[in-house]
Amino acid sequence: MKVFYLSSSAYADNQISLLHHFSKEYELTYSVIFPNKNSNYTNEEISAYCESHNIDYRPFQLKYRFRDPRNFYDFYKIVSMIRSSEADVVFVANFDQLYLNILLLMLDKKKIIIAMHDVENHSNTAFSKLATLAKVILLKKFTNFLTYSSHQADVLNGNYSGKNVFMISLPLIGFGPLKAGQKEEGFTNFLFFGNILYYKGLDILLKSVTRLSTKYNNFKLTIAGRSNDWAEVYEPLIADREKIDAHIGFIENNDIPGYFANADYLVLPYRDTTQSGPLMIAYNYNVPVIASNADGFKEFFAEGETGYRFDLENPEHIDQVLSEAITRKNDNYLELKQCMAAHTERNFSVQKLSKAYGYMFDEVASGIFKTTRR
Repeated sequence: MKVFYLSSSAYADNQISLLHHFSKEYELTYSVIFPNKNSNYTNEEISAYCESHNIDYRPFQLKYRFRDPRNFYDFYKIVSMIRSSEADVVFVANFDQLYLNILLLMLDKKKIIIAMHDVENHSNTAFSKLATLAKVILLKKFTNFLTYSSHQADVLNGNYSGKNVFMISLPLIGFGPLKAGQKEEGFTNFLFFGNILYYKGLDILLKSVTRLSTKYNNFKLTIAGRSNDWAEVYEPLIADREKIDAHIGFIENNDIPGYFANADYLVLPYRDTTQSGPLMIAYNYNVPVIASNADGFKEFFAEGETGYRFDLENPEHIDQVLSEAITRKNDNYLELKQCMAAHTERNFSVQKLSKAYGYMFDEVASGIFKTTRR
């Protein structure tokens, strides 16, 4: 069976941990669209991965910003290549590009699977109206969809009837082995990792750190990620600079294991979420998580096993959860890590996920669908 897999380099971190585990029965073409700047992977990195696993690789480097209409011709070339591939199944990881999504309507809808990371936009999404329009084109015109959480599957089914919706969680995400950490006994290192956007709630965390800095001297928050408004929005919230280790900018992939090696907890103070790449990185490296009670975390989080959650509606609850982490005894922390490792093995094994993709491809190729996909 021929499978054509189209994506953006933005999603490569979770894809290259999984694609080479697909059944050898599939003849896989992996086509990756690179933005004109700020790609989290290089063409060379993905090319090396595909070559080592005998995957047919088709890169496309955009010359202009995603919203620039001059990209239309490049998107047309991509869709033309898909048409000429004669693939049995075409998998498209949507990244809300209006021109590309319009052109996808040229393809045979029966054999296409649209992967929706976000069925609905996050709060304060940049260019939200354009992103919504790009989604709606796909949601109205196509039939087969993949979501990465049951919550998102429910949203899709609730808003669009008659769709064939699969649900497969994101895989664990790794960037190589952990480097030697620099942990200090009796000291707690918190980590906020990833692009800094409003919905991710870094401001909530910084305000809590300011309050806790008057009570505790034995903790630090490391922040690692890009931000377009760090100096204007987030830096002014820092009261005690000794408590903050900020690395603002592009984070190289080979530096990521070091951040997680030094972290005792990953903190995800998100206002809303559909799924979380940093969460899957933490699970991969067995770093416990402190997260908000945003709906999107519920199905991927086990209180007391993978970490602890705080109530977004109670501004002081995050202080309580972080305080408990700072004062937690080492034996209890090691027990938490053991529980987390067992939970990860039960729920996110690569064999389980790759089989789920195989079932999905086979169903779409055959046109015979089952009723339950949770």
